[in-house]
Amino acid sequence: MCCTTGPGPCSTSSTRWFVYTLAAATAPVLLGQLLQTRRDLSRRLEEIEEAKEHERALHAQAVLAHERAQLARKMHDVVSHQVSLIAVQAGALQVSATEPDSRSAARSIRALSVATLDELRTMVRLLRASGGDTTELAPQPTLADLPRLVASSGIEAELTGGDLLPTVGTPAQRAVYRAVQEGLTNVRKHAPGAKATVELCHDGDDVVVTVTNTPPTRPALALPSAHQGLIGLKERADILHGTIESGPTNDGGYRMPMRVPAHTD
Repeated sequence: MCCTTGPGPCSTSSTRWFVYTLAAATAPVLLGQLLQTRRDLSRRLEEIEEAKEHERALHAQAVLAHERAQLARKMHDVVSHQVSLIAVQAGALQVSATEPDSRSAARSIRALSVATLDELRTMVRLLRASGGDTTELAPQPTLADLPRLVASSGIEAELTGGDLLPTVGTPAQRAVYRAVQEGLTNVRKHAPGAKATVELCHDGDDVVVTVTNTPPTRPALALPSAHQGLIGLKERADILHGTIESGPTNDGGYRMPMRVPAHTD
């Protein structure tokens, strides 16, 4: 007969039996929790890997968009600029040439230039549609390049205030250069025979560039345009927290002022 009070073999056996029973009862639960924890951890690791893969894909897309946007801007700012000058010069030669062969050659050059411009506009639209507004990594022109730009514009143009270089930051210099380039290109395309003035000045903490032209003296050639230049200039101005306007003057000319901070934080 087992005792009922005090320590002894009976109580020790009961304790052991209780411990074994408890262990036997809880072991499956603990094992199940361990397995569940391992499954949760494995699933979490898979989710982390998927997130990393998604992040890598987004990064690749961002890099591609950056390259497309940069290429689109290069194509418009440089290639379209030069091809439009070829078209204008060919059109002028076609009008002034006295020999039939010269007129025919000029007509062919102009037709090819116009077709090329049209293709370039389409390509720029496609690239801009999939690209982003990013900072260009390639070396960009500055205010020091403005005199050469004005001199090679193919029109009678005058530059004033070109001594602002030491007091204007690099982003503002790029924006000003592109504004002048676009303004002179538009004068050549839409106001043949007009004279242009490019004015640079400081206004408080801002730098202001204004491209103004007189009325055209002869009809303009029909050149394709998608207004991508003005759209790009507005984007540049917005990025720098500046403004750009454009519109006709009272005497029949055209005026395009851009205002941007001379320095950005």
